[in-house]
Amino acid sequence: MEFDEIGGGRSSIDEAVAAALSSLDSIDPATAADAQLGWEGLRGLSPPAGPTQSSVQTFLWQHLVEIAEDPERAWEIALALAELLDRLGHARYADIARSPRTRALLDNTDDAGRQSEIADAVAASGIGPPDTDLITWQDTPEGPELAVVSLIGETLEVATIAGEFAPSRVGGRPLRDAAVAAKRRRLTDSVLRSERAGGVLIEQLLDHRIMLWTRYSPPRIELYRDTAEVLHEAVEPAYSCVRRLEGLLALVGDGIDLTERGYLPGAVVERALGTLWTPSEWPFPPGEEIDTVPVLRVRRLLRRLGLVRRHHGRLLPTARARGMSADRMWTTLIGGFVGTAYHPDTIAAEVVFADIARGAPPAGEAELLTEILTAEGWTHHGGPVPSESVGPLAGDVLADLTALGAFTYDATRRGSSTTVPSPDGVRLGAALLRHRLLHTQMPSL
Repeated sequence: MEFDEIGGGRSSIDEAVAAALSSLDSIDPATAADAQLGWEGLRGLSPPAGPTQSSVQTFLWQHLVEIAEDPERAWEIALALAELLDRLGHARYADIARSPRTRALLDNTDDAGRQSEIADAVAASGIGPPDTDLITWQDTPEGPELAVVSLIGETLEVATIAGEFAPSRVGGRPLRDAAVAAKRRRLTDSVLRSERAGGVLIEQLLDHRIMLWTRYSPPRIELYRDTAEVLHEAVEPAYSCVRRLEGLLALVGDGIDLTERGYLPGAVVERALGTLWTPSEWPFPPGEEIDTVPVLRVRRLLRRLGLVRRHHGRLLPTARARGMSADRMWTTLIGGFVGTAYHPDTIAAEVVFADIARGAPPAGEAELLTEILTAEGWTHHGGPVPSESVGPLAGDVLADLTALGAFTYDATRRGSSTTVPSPDGVRLGAALLRHRLLHTQMPSL
């Protein structure tokens, strides 16, 4: 049996592999044939320099079942590949190929359950890129995202071999799981912020996510129209949009007694209005918090963000709120404003964010939102989604953004917002939409 070079470039079998296969063929031709089949599949997923732990795991745990007729046949190919990897000096990779974990994953024929087990196995291996503040990975990365996942896997593998996650001294206590996880996140973020051909990786992934979501349903083409540039610029905070959060948190201090009805005292509401809002924004006399929309909105937002809590009739700062910097307040706002769930409410928010990011007054949300919800399979009481049912969904989002100062005000009409986004409001809308793109898991249609 002869082993020639197959194809060229990434998929070619180099001389060392050909020699190893030839030696194996002289002992067991069937195993050699399976090893060659496994190597061809592995080589197609590996970088030009050769296989990595990431490519080995990806091939064995995700792709091998596609080229084998059944689990038993896949296991035969995995064992043959392990024999070849041993002969090539890749003992660590060979151990993965013949491991009980690989056998269990190949035997699992339930696609949904197997994907969950694969995710757990990759995480346990130490080379799976963790979710970070920069990105939440899709369950099944593809295209540029898969390439970045592989690159980060290589980085984490090298760090593991180099002892980055080992005790700082021989015989020392193993690092705590939290310390290891923090190191893995830092390494992941450093790769994402690095520049490769085409630009900074996280920005390339943003473009990829826009493409994915645009492909998800045709109406999303309109949603992301003319947003790419401002989404890329939204990495810089708009500090004026967190000023009121910081200011009200400062008024809470170490804690404030609430009224019997659970609202801020009138004196605190008056101080908040006097220091955080201009007369043109709220020209009405100070009153109860329930009647002072901007203060009420900001206080409720602080609670939603986990920065204040109620306890025995008092409003208290949480531990995470103490000493919070403006930068951290910004990331907390962006991450917690609507979260990452895929739901009609959050889709409505995205439509609003996109208008604001383009610098346009939010308008026509109901029509576009109806089109998106219908195209993506949402129904209303089992039937088509009527536009009148989705109109109110964006109301709370607009009220919160207004309270944060995202819109300009007409000086000739006291208390009347123009609904034209302010420059920082544009940055806020873009940052919120960017966060959704980079962190929302794409569901199956």
